[in-house]
Parts: sequence; structure tokens; C-alpha cells
Amino acid sequence: MTVFALKLLAVLSMLTDHLGILLYELRLVDYESYHLLRLLGRFAFPLYCFLLAEGFRHLRRDSRRLELHMLMLALLAVLSEPFFDQLTAHSFHSMSHQSVILTLLLGFGGLWLWQSLGQRRLLRLLPLLLAGLLALLLETDYGISGVFLVFGCYFYLERFGDLEFPIRLAGALGLMGLYYLFYCWAHAGFGGPGAVLDYFTRMGTMWIPHLLLAPLLAAYRGRLGPRSPVLHRCYQYFYPAHLAALYLLGALLAGQGG
Repeated sequence: MTVFALKLLAVLSMLTDHLGILLYELRLVDYESYHLLRLLGRFAFPLYCFLLAEGFRHLRRDSRRLELHMLMLALLAVLSEPFFDQLTAHSFHSMSHQSVILTLLLGFGGLWLWQSLGQRRLLRLLPLLLAGLLALLLETDYGISGVFLVFGCYFYLERFGDLEFPIRLAGALGLMGLYYLFYCWAHAGFGGPGAVLDYFTRMGTMWIPHLLLAPLLAAYRGRLGPRSPVLHRCYQYFYPAHLAALYLLGALLAGQGG
């Protein structure tokens, strides 16, 4: 499993997810098809977190490149937000829910601040808590659980990345399982076990892609795969570009339907 393969799976999964939202709202697919498309889309976010954490590991000793990466994420967040709002709230400006790029930006910035605190163990918890709290307050997509997953992927890569496959698989399964439970807990309002179980039940089969993803993460051993500046830029700008394309597609289909 290579970086290229993980990136390809991430963008295809995300496109499937958002296409499912658009087609269902236009009444072009039934609920069962919509649910299947959303289910296939659940691979995307953990992969983005994993790739972001791996990118941070390679950039962490180069402050200039870290700054450029942060600026790029900020630019992508600005470019994406109007089209994300249009897809999710039918408005180019909505403060009710922010795109996942802002979650990734907070996770990346939290890792950078975490690294800068050196060996001060107690203080190093603050970046994780601060980034998670900001995601919660700003109501970003995946919120605090998304920020925690970025950190979780980083620690998985640091602790399990060079071990044997069965141990990496156990680590990846543990990471995905803990993330999904935390996701349910956060979306259940940090309530008790009953609230978490109720939310978990209402989510149905959405946990399946997270566990299926574990073997793919465990199979990753740092290989890059095909590389080119064009492929790199396509991956970088895919999120805002595909949202803009879906908006145009939606407008075209809605016009034909009218």
C-alpha cells in the first residue's frame, strides 16, 4: 500500500459520499442507494487524517515547509467553504457547519504546537485539547473527534509503523475502533453509555468502513508510489474543485428537472 493508493482511495471515497448527498437531494436515487454511497464515503476522512499525519512526520523538522503547508490548508479551507455550505446548507454562507478542511487545519496546527513544546509532558496535552475545543466551538465537520484522529494517526505511525504486520494491524484496528467510539460519544453530546449506544445504533452500519480500513493502513510501509507535480496538485485542490463541480452539476440537473 502506497501514499498514491491511499490518496486515490480517499478522493474517490469522498467524491462518492458527496455525490450521494447531491443525488439524494435531487431525488435521483432512493434512500438505500443514498445510504450505500454514504457508507462508501466513510473511508475518506480517516484516510485524509492518516495522510496528513504522515505528511507532518516528514515535514516536522522543516519549519518553512510546515508554514507553507499550514497556509495551503488555510487557502483550501477558504476556497472550499462556500461550496461546502451550498452542498450542506443550500447557501454560500452558513456558520452552522464548517468544512472538514478546517478540522484538518486544526489537527495539523495542533501537532505543530505539540511538537514545539518538547518533552514537557503535561503541557503537551494542551495543543490536543485546544485544537479539539476549537473544532467543537467552530462546529467543523467531524469536530473534536476528527482532531483526535489526526493525533491518533500520528501516534500510530510513530509507534507501530516499523513493527510486524500483525502488530500494525492490531494497532490500526484499535485506532479505528477507539476513534469511532469517540465519534459516537462526541455526537451523543458526551453523554453516558446509554446515549452512546443509542447514537451507535442509529448510525447503523457506518462503523464497518472504519474497521475495513485498518488492514489497508497496516499494509502501508512508507512507500510513495507514482509521483508527479501534477498528481500532487490534483490531490491538493481536489476538495474545493470537486465541491465546485458538484455545485455546477446540481444546478444543471435541477435546471433540466425544472
